[in-house]
Amino acid sequence: MKRKLLMLFLSAFLLTMNLMAQQITITGKVTSADDKLGIPGVSVRVKGGTNSVQSNSDGAYTIGAKAGEVLIFSYIGFISEERTVGDAKTINVELKSDSKVLNEVVVTALGIERSKKSLSYSVQTVKGDDLRNANQSNIINALQGQIAGAQISASGGSPGLPSEIILRGSTTLSGDNQPLMIVDGIRVNNNASNGTVNRLSDFNPEDIEDITILKGAAAAALYGIDAASGAIIITTKSGKAGSLQISGSYKSFVETMGRTPRQQAIYTTGTGGIYDETSGSSWGRKFRYDEKIYNNINRFFETALTHDANFNVNGGSEKLNYYVSGGYRNAGSMIPNTDQEKINLMVKGTAKLSKKIELTTSASYIKNDIQEGLVGAGAGGWINSILLYPRRYDILSYQKPNGDPLYAYVEPGNENQARISPMWGVMRNPRNNNVDRFLVNNNITYKPIAGLTLAYRLGQDFTSTKYRRVITPGTPSSTAFNGFVAENNSETKFITSNFTATYDKKIAPDLRLTAIAGGSSEYYDNRGVSYEATGFLVSDIFSPNVVNRENVIVTEAIARRQRYAVFGDVRLEYKNIASIGVTGRNDWTSTLPANARTFFSPSYSASLTYSELFENSKDWYGKLRASYARVGKDAPIYRTNSNLRQAYTIGGGFVNDPTGGNPDLGPEKTQELEFGTELSFFKNRLNIDVAVYERKSIDMIMTPRVPLPSGYVIMTFNAGSLRNRGVEFSVSGTPIKTENFTWTATLNGWKNRSKMLNFAGDIVTFIYTNAQLNAGAAATTLNKPVLGIVGSDYRRNPDGYVVVDANGYPIIDNSTKERYIGNREPDFNFGLINNFKYKQFSLSFLWDFRIGGDILNASLQGMMSNGIAYDIGEWRDKEFVFNGVVQQGDGTYVKNNKKVVLDYSYFANNYYQVGTNFVEKVNWARVRYINLGYQLPTSFANRLGLKGARFELGAQNPFVITNYSGGDPEVNSAGPNAGGSGASTMGVDNGAIPLPRTFSLGINITL
Repeated sequence: MKRKLLMLFLSAFLLTMNLMAQQITITGKVTSADDKLGIPGVSVRVKGGTNSVQSNSDGAYTIGAKAGEVLIFSYIGFISEERTVGDAKTINVELKSDSKVLNEVVVTALGIERSKKSLSYSVQTVKGDDLRNANQSNIINALQGQIAGAQISASGGSPGLPSEIILRGSTTLSGDNQPLMIVDGIRVNNNASNGTVNRLSDFNPEDIEDITILKGAAAAALYGIDAASGAIIITTKSGKAGSLQISGSYKSFVETMGRTPRQQAIYTTGTGGIYDETSGSSWGRKFRYDEKIYNNINRFFETALTHDANFNVNGGSEKLNYYVSGGYRNAGSMIPNTDQEKINLMVKGTAKLSKKIELTTSASYIKNDIQEGLVGAGAGGWINSILLYPRRYDILSYQKPNGDPLYAYVEPGNENQARISPMWGVMRNPRNNNVDRFLVNNNITYKPIAGLTLAYRLGQDFTSTKYRRVITPGTPSSTAFNGFVAENNSETKFITSNFTATYDKKIAPDLRLTAIAGGSSEYYDNRGVSYEATGFLVSDIFSPNVVNRENVIVTEAIARRQRYAVFGDVRLEYKNIASIGVTGRNDWTSTLPANARTFFSPSYSASLTYSELFENSKDWYGKLRASYARVGKDAPIYRTNSNLRQAYTIGGGFVNDPTGGNPDLGPEKTQELEFGTELSFFKNRLNIDVAVYERKSIDMIMTPRVPLPSGYVIMTFNAGSLRNRGVEFSVSGTPIKTENFTWTATLNGWKNRSKMLNFAGDIVTFIYTNAQLNAGAAATTLNKPVLGIVGSDYRRNPDGYVVVDANGYPIIDNSTKERYIGNREPDFNFGLINNFKYKQFSLSFLWDFRIGGDILNASLQGMMSNGIAYDIGEWRDKEFVFNGVVQQGDGTYVKNNKKVVLDYSYFANNYYQVGTNFVEKVNWARVRYINLGYQLPTSFANRLGLKGARFELGAQNPFVITNYSGGDPEVNSAGPNAGGSGASTMGVDNGAIPLPRTFSLGINITL
């Protein structure tokens, strides 16, 4: 009996112990003690264990734990709380704000994390969710309106076209104005060659955690070279400790035509009012009632469908976490014969090898294949041929049933000069850009003693590009009528290696020292082999193998650059009140002569948090900051020596390259002074950040034309200086915050004014060769804004009125065609972001405003020349009295009152020749995106076996309100391909493809 009782006792004891050892499911909600609202993203983990989760958007969480274990609740800006698991299966926690914890940490230069409150220069952060709300595949386009001080423009609405970003104005005329691009601490390729998309578009927005924009030179001074234009620091997502989490999303986009230029539908082909079928102009008689008039612009563009699917898997423990993602995008376009197929794969993990050593490694593969139906802007613009095509022809009639070209007009025996629908070139002469890209990134940190961190990072960005374009035999051309094929295969790699030692410790009770020292190496290598072949011996084989050898040109290009640097940064902080910092960096570069290839870049900054001097500083915050920096920039590759190139004439050999070398080049320098303030009220419900700056670039590296007796066409010099002055502000806040409804808003605004201070020698105007038109050109003029326009104008009297001749027509001033006639820089820019959340619903939208700034409407100039512009139909052959004055014999002026007829002769010989007729001061207000989302209730999602589900409806660029007479006013005809200079074609509309209107539907599921 005793034995049975003992066995029963032991069994009961073991059962009790087993039950105690079993996990139970704990649920609850984490709220803020300030407003009693749920806090998303709170880390909930078992103390001393590996189990960890995060609270959802409502602050709710679910975690498995055993009785007696301790749960730790932690979140940045709040005091951590601990709770012991007992019998209760629900544990709700309130977190109190920690006034000692600085509210936001941002990633700055070299991947160094700093508290935003301690920064003494301007930095702005865009969260990944805000980036994804824009629903743009190109990250640059997704930043539009979200950054104060950033001027962003797309070259057009096609997946094959580049976009560019300029921070605080242009710093150089013929170099690269775009900021340095850094992803997870390594430099990445953002080139846009062969007229194709900029390479930052390869990256998947779904993988991005946040983007930090270092706008000023002081903010980016640790990067030295290329920091003059600022830096964009992209941080990708990482694994989070906790149970395995799988997320997947799918979005579909319907793309339609945006705003396009208008054409007249009154006059047919001809010249001088007479019908002529041999003419490609629309200066003929009026259309007869029985003649068909085609709306070729509408017939050309089409509706397209895009599919975008993504997934990611993340999880791990406190010692090892991982993040794996994949994305697939199959994009159509409103441009016929244009499509994109992109694959993104990424693996990233962090391992704590010991208490002192941590290793983070990642690898990414990107495949981005784009077929573009419109080839190059060399003929004046991307779609000028469509805009100028006479409306008596059907643009969709371009080939015969057997595939041969169907000419709209041809003279027998002169097919190479025939007229054919532009659709032939779009459909039969495509270009293909195929990219394979590999990125590897390894970072190891070692903390040997308290306060000291040693870090070494080694990474490589490798891009393999194949660019191919074809001209099908039968295409009207004086040189390629029998066919043409060109291909360029290139490989580009950036290798980044840097070491940093960071010491961060209190050296006195109220004094904190942060010191950084390190060195870096950056290697760039680009190798390419290309060929061009003309005249196919077999018309349907597009290969150099079916071309006579004398019609094949093969070239090889190699560009290499090596840079080294050492740097240091020292910062002292007194309590949370004041800080002062000094940065120094010395660079060595291979692109400058031996006597000038090393230069030093210092920066100095300070801040004063004056709100800490008041007793009630918990409710508000105020800081003043100031910084000064001087950074250097090296020369483009191979500009110090004169080179030979292969001669393609009979007999071959070598000739001087048109670009002459300059062995006396020195570094270009940019210096910047910035003052700013940050204010926060109502416990961070209202935040204001204002900055004013002055930036000067001196000893600019320019490549102007030189006298032909020199033996060269262009040569690189240190030749000039320019200045940018501006103000930028960001106001963000939460006007309404209740348990069920939240409204947050951010207003970004900025104004920049530039001035060309001096040129070398007798240069007065620097014209960009890729933006020269008959009556106007993009240019920079001495003592005028950098983004200028020069051209011809009418003669004017001392009061500025146009002088009219005795016949009643305005007189063209032929004294110069390089008169300053416009400024492409906007007067002011605003971006307004609104986010609303009501229970499970959310609504986000972004307004983008531009006030002022001129556009050179070269598209209109071409349409005027051809007689197809809408204004021709409105004004041709009508009487008109010009608002001007007539000069009298005694030199005085009287008001003009003579009527004249606006005939063909006037438009062709007068109006078309005057640049000021095509310069327009433009305003716009556009909605960049609208997103409406619905989050499935957690309880309902759990019944479906899901952790969460979200549905989304969106619209991108749904409408724009503008006074611009052309198509979409966001124009940049050549984009960053224009010699790398953003100053060249931003604000030039030369056959720009309009931005599309896009509507999307998406779903996101978390398992």
